[in-house]
Amino acid sequence: MAWTKYQLFLAGLMLVTGSINTLSAKWADNFVAPGCGGSQEHSFQHPFLQAVGMFLGELFCLAAFYLLLCRAAGHPDTSMDPQQPFNPLLFLPPALCDMTATSIMYVALNMTSASSFQMLRGAVIIFTGLFSVTFLGRRLALSQWLGILATIAGLVVVGLADLLSRNDSQHKLSEVITGVAGVGIPGLPSTESLDKAFYKLRCPPSPGGGHVGHQLMWTCTCFPGDLLIIMAQIIVSIQMVLEEKFVYKHNVHPLRAVGTEGLFGFVILSLLLVPMYYIPAGSFSGNPRGTLEDALDAFCQVGRQPLIALALLGNISSIAFFNFAGISVTKELSATTRMVLDSLRTIVIWAVSLTLGWEAFHPLQILGFLILLTGTALYNGLHRLLLSRLSRGRPPAEEGEHERLLGGPRTAINDAS
Repeated sequence: MAWTKYQLFLAGLMLVTGSINTLSAKWADNFVAPGCGGSQEHSFQHPFLQAVGMFLGELFCLAAFYLLLCRAAGHPDTSMDPQQPFNPLLFLPPALCDMTATSIMYVALNMTSASSFQMLRGAVIIFTGLFSVTFLGRRLALSQWLGILATIAGLVVVGLADLLSRNDSQHKLSEVITGVAGVGIPGLPSTESLDKAFYKLRCPPSPGGGHVGHQLMWTCTCFPGDLLIIMAQIIVSIQMVLEEKFVYKHNVHPLRAVGTEGLFGFVILSLLLVPMYYIPAGSFSGNPRGTLEDALDAFCQVGRQPLIALALLGNISSIAFFNFAGISVTKELSATTRMVLDSLRTIVIWAVSLTLGWEAFHPLQILGFLILLTGTALYNGLHRLLLSRLSRGRPPAEEGEHERLLGGPRTAINDAS
């Protein structure tokens, strides 16, 4: 059956806003601007503040839910299901997982490319499958186990592509540590601490306007960044198990669920920005004070480079529209369609990143993406639909299309970190 104009609009909205969400976050990371107190130019590396912005975007979903609720009250014939009373604190444990995973992923995005960031998030399949067996007593089909194995293989290939693509054009790790590879940092004493040297390597401008030091740091941290993304998927999987076990049994509208988690995440992480301002982070820090997060430095950088504000606004608004579009696509079309669109989002992010010169092309990434796509399709049962259409038979009943995430092709309440 052909899609309606509304369904095409929803699919396009999900694809575009989902792509903007990752690209805008990476765009903000690529900016260089002076901070507070006349500090020298440095990269905009404020992952925890960006995570607060993401939760603010999710919070807008709560406003959208109440708008729909008001509309339903004025139009009794609406299709919106009646809402059961529930304890909002049910969303606190998943929100804490979401907050932790999102923060880790924004840290990782500073260390790796946008396309690798998006591809490696496919690792969530591995852990959701294993956790569903361990904690929920699920039995996975053979195709799902094959999907998990294919996903592992795809992750290995993508990680290898990241390593090889940096070795060809960047300096060695030992050169980065010593700072004697022609970086051009005048007056850097040999006895200076490694932490301070790492920070200075981020800052000096290259003749072409880029920041050589930042690129060298990216060479060092690319693979650890990939590992951080995979580690974050373990936490996302725990979030999914918690949602499956304690939240989904209540008839909670998805927009309300996303918005409630966004409220918890926004309030808690905003409060945590205060102690983060004082916690020393050494070479892990990306701000001049060397602390875990410096929100004041971020606002100073935004004031001196207004385009950072545009990137942050794109990230905040896109997450809200992406969640709405994703929920609507699952309802109007199917969860399999949502999974396919999410895979297309990876292609869009990759293509834009290559076009803008944010990353170098490596053929292994194509192989890794195809393997990851195969793993996702096998785990979510897409192969059954394809085989059915190839045999010209009737498509099998999609009984799993609107089931919970861990039992079928659904995704987490919030899947756009």
